[in-house]
Amino acid sequence: MNLPKPKNDELMFLPLGGSGEIGMNFNLYGNSGKWLIVDCGVTFGDPTYSSVDIAMPDIVSIEDSAKFISGLLLTHAHEDHIGAVHHLWPYLRCPVYATDFAAEVLTRKLKDVGLEKEVEINRIKINSKIKIGPFNIEIISMSHSIIEPSSALIKTEAGTVFHTGDWKIDYNPQIGEGVNKKRLKQLSNENILAMVCDSTNVLVEGRSGSEEDVIKPLTNIIKNCKERVIVSTFASNVTRVNTLAKIGVSLGRKVGLVGQSMWRMVEIAKTCGYLTDLPAFISEKDIKNIDKDKILIICTGSQGEPRGALNRIANGNHRDINISNGDTVIFSSRVIPGNEVSISNMQNKLSDLGVNIIEATNDCLIHVSGHPAKEELAQMYSWVKPHTLIAVHGETRHINAHVKYALGQQVSNAIPGRNGSLIQLAPGDPRYIGELEYGRLIVDGNDLITRNSEVLKQRQKMMYNGSVHVVLFTDTDYSLIAEPNIMAVGLAETIEDDNPEDFIKSFIKDDIKSYYKSKELDKNYIQESMTLALKRSIKAQYMKKPLLKLEINILN
Repeated sequence: MNLPKPKNDELMFLPLGGSGEIGMNFNLYGNSGKWLIVDCGVTFGDPTYSSVDIAMPDIVSIEDSAKFISGLLLTHAHEDHIGAVHHLWPYLRCPVYATDFAAEVLTRKLKDVGLEKEVEINRIKINSKIKIGPFNIEIISMSHSIIEPSSALIKTEAGTVFHTGDWKIDYNPQIGEGVNKKRLKQLSNENILAMVCDSTNVLVEGRSGSEEDVIKPLTNIIKNCKERVIVSTFASNVTRVNTLAKIGVSLGRKVGLVGQSMWRMVEIAKTCGYLTDLPAFISEKDIKNIDKDKILIICTGSQGEPRGALNRIANGNHRDINISNGDTVIFSSRVIPGNEVSISNMQNKLSDLGVNIIEATNDCLIHVSGHPAKEELAQMYSWVKPHTLIAVHGETRHINAHVKYALGQQVSNAIPGRNGSLIQLAPGDPRYIGELEYGRLIVDGNDLITRNSEVLKQRQKMMYNGSVHVVLFTDTDYSLIAEPNIMAVGLAETIEDDNPEDFIKSFIKDDIKSYYKSKELDKNYIQESMTLALKRSIKAQYMKKPLLKLEINILN
């Protein structure tokens, strides 16, 4: 199905990313012949291919309709909402709308790829109104684990939809305006056709907690530390950096930053007028000059990323920072699903060094989520009173649980958002009306390739099975005129009585005899036949299916 051209009385919703997985959010709204994109993000890693670092939505189903896209609205600056813009914008070529903080983050990404002069970025203010094509949009302040998060009230001729973005209810966010409770409560009188809502924490009981809640626990922990303290958190969580910096100053510790992305985010925040009341941060190279009991280090790498600052410190190969017995590392962050093993490995290294490790638990509130738990979802339903709840932003289990929970909270209708599923919100009752192609694009060097690319499949096969390359030189009767040239990489261990290359060479020298003086068979047929025979032989001998290429060169 191609992307339709909606009529004036039609309002459509299409998720192409973020509905069925955590990350790479990409949503479209259609009305009056035009489409509006909300968010354009990435996800990190891929459950199928371990070599993949970054993936994003495949937009093949909308590329041919790019001229009907009125604009791209960014709700906030997290990578899963903004990280794909510089990759996908050349295929969309539409104006971009973002708050100052998100615009600054995006501008730096665009500079890295030479697009900063091409992309039209329109800066918008929280709690303001804008018009993008046929879409009249009100930007409403929310709370989240990044500064300047927003939701979008999207009004069209066919009706109104409320897109929450990422959010939580926090009346004391420490930085920014926080959730605009007054405006959200007014939405109950505005006949909201649908609320497209974050599902990430629907399985969590109670409330997510306020940034204010972590101040006292973190203060008490750091106060009782005798040596160096390192707190690892997400670089984008500028509010947490602000909280930690103020705690450090209050306890007589100087505050240093470690990690390029941490410095970048702090610089952007200051450019936008935040963090101006803090003393200057200590640079990485100067941290070693501060007494261990007089320094608090805030660093990146809480997810165990191989090149992350904390992992390099744990491995002892960070240029400026070391760590030793009696030091404390505090993980003021959540574990992103899929990172459990890498985090555990890093913590084991820290433990071997005699480091005290402190993580968030029910009894140790040193991190609060940026997404709504059940009580907050119920509160939002009661404020907005949408006719339909559309669950997005989560894995399938989160989205299905959200639908069930909303129906149990007197929401009259609830629909699971599914990548590629086109939903018509108006006219009539909201319903699925078609399926569009969707998938993942992978960053591969300077290229974007699909998740089903043969390149990825071949790499995966080589990783688990190795590769074999055979080059033969024969005369016109297919008699070998030189020893077979064999290269077997990653196939099997070479032991005293079993060398894989010798095994393959012996098989080839014997097998090619069956084609001697085969005038009725051409070279391509013989190559294919020998390749299949060699694959069967290798599987029988080593239980492997390597990537295999066999070439025959006939010399006259």
